[in-house]
Amino acid sequence: MNNKTYRVLIITTLLLVLGVSSLFAQSQYAIHSHNDYKQQFPFWRAYTNGAASIEVDVFLKNGIVYVTHSEDEITPNHTFESLYITPIAQLAEQNTLQPLQLLVDLKSKAKPTLKQLMKIMENYPKLIGNENFKLVISGNRPALKEYHKYPDYVWFDHQNLDDLDTADLSKVALISTSFKPYSVWNGLGRFTKEDLQKVTAVIEKAHKTGKPFRFWAAPDTKTAWFRFAKLGVDFINTDKPAEATAFLANVDAQSYTLPQQQDIYKPAYAYDKQSKPLNVILMVGDGNGLSQISSAMISNGGNLTVTQLQDIGLVKTSSYDDLVTDSAAGGTAMATGTKTNNRAIGTDPNGNALTTMVEYLSEKGFVTGIATTDRITGATPSSFFAHVEERDNSKAILEYLSKSNLNFFVSAGAEDYPAISQTYTQKNITDFTSVQEKAAMYLSEKSIGAASERGAIFPQHVKQVLQQLEAQEAPYFMMIEGAKIDSNGHTNNIKGIVDEMLDFDATIAEVLKVADKNKNTLVIITADHETSGLAIMQGLDNNGIKAGFLTHDHTAVMVPLFAYGPQAEQFKGVFENTDIFHKILEILEQ
Repeated sequence: MNNKTYRVLIITTLLLVLGVSSLFAQSQYAIHSHNDYKQQFPFWRAYTNGAASIEVDVFLKNGIVYVTHSEDEITPNHTFESLYITPIAQLAEQNTLQPLQLLVDLKSKAKPTLKQLMKIMENYPKLIGNENFKLVISGNRPALKEYHKYPDYVWFDHQNLDDLDTADLSKVALISTSFKPYSVWNGLGRFTKEDLQKVTAVIEKAHKTGKPFRFWAAPDTKTAWFRFAKLGVDFINTDKPAEATAFLANVDAQSYTLPQQQDIYKPAYAYDKQSKPLNVILMVGDGNGLSQISSAMISNGGNLTVTQLQDIGLVKTSSYDDLVTDSAAGGTAMATGTKTNNRAIGTDPNGNALTTMVEYLSEKGFVTGIATTDRITGATPSSFFAHVEERDNSKAILEYLSKSNLNFFVSAGAEDYPAISQTYTQKNITDFTSVQEKAAMYLSEKSIGAASERGAIFPQHVKQVLQQLEAQEAPYFMMIEGAKIDSNGHTNNIKGIVDEMLDFDATIAEVLKVADKNKNTLVIITADHETSGLAIMQGLDNNGIKAGFLTHDHTAVMVPLFAYGPQAEQFKGVFENTDIFHKILEILEQ
């Protein structure tokens, strides 16, 4: 095995040990690995996780430059050359070196240590001439006026903010200062107004020189990384380079400010609370937990239509065979009143068909309909008319739909229509004039686009469907699903979550307007589960938010339920998702 192959093998082994999933993935925010030599894998941990700057303390003793904070902490084989320069030079020789600033903090006397450093560097001509490498001297340094005496590849860390207007900064690579004189902030919550002004002022002062800036002795938390990034700190100091890089790589994608706030509807509360409702509308925000609602509320200036409602409960969402439900089992629980296995649609844990809300109420003379931003074969909508043990069995679901007594539906996925064309007539929403005629109305040929792109197509479809339901005499049941909150949770897309939640809230407004007009409709708004473990980590200017995500999957936390209309008070408290089915039937049959 030749030396090059051996080096590649060693590097590959290190990368596997480090568990690096995306090599050298640098975000627009630069990480400075502080005291990098203390890492379990000096240099490699920071470098393979995209750190743009790496700091190493060195001490000269007996002609050897050791990696150490002080002379009494020297470890014989921990030399500057072996731990840092050799691997960096190997990467340079292989033309694989990513842009890197090596900040060398001199703990021994400046001039002799620098002299020995240059002797080492001169053995690596491909490194000192590499445009992706910058050697920066910090700690004990020669006088500023002597910087020009050193070779072009030697740069310096300037730590005096009082002479920035007069100092020759031509050999200065960055400006650094301690954070402590400007603030006692611990990296949690927010700066005080006074401290923020001081911190902002020092950053702006440094930036006027055109040089990048770094704080040392700064808080080292996610909140601090975020704050410093947004304040324009060029190198963010951290002892956790892998975690900081991963966090900052997604920080912009997980921050969102709504461009324009949406009007809300305030319900009238003019109905008779004790009367028996004639109609029921069940609205399901797929994956829509309390944090999803909160994120949209904050983004929208603190108000949503749904948050105007006063009868509120909490719903347990676990499935029969798992603490964490999927949409199939969650939808089935609400549609049938029975817990079932994940992936099952309208069947019990043994695979037996269950009577769904649509089937039961159709037999009682109700007009039934579904509106969803998903395909009609999606797990939640199909739970109200189909009976299959596997949610992805779209062919069987469409067969059940073709035999269903569901009167109409609005969904995405017009390409599915041929399978049900013998039962349903495909219509544009403007041609939908009779709820008695089985009608299929589609929002798109395939999956629907993002809420920010499609406009108000969904709430407008629901509005027009409700007009036709109100124009006839029979009672009606309708399930309305905002499906794409969930998919944006799966991708940890905070913008998508907020936009889809606001689209769902606009749909809620249309439903409440009808409920206020007829005063005999019970409206229930809930979710099948929460998706992503969303947390609102920080607020930004103009009602913006910074989100954090626990997972890309569902969670087992309870979801809120909001009720409006006659008997809405029956939905207060904490209960199982199966109780939604039973409560609705009890209210209708009282």
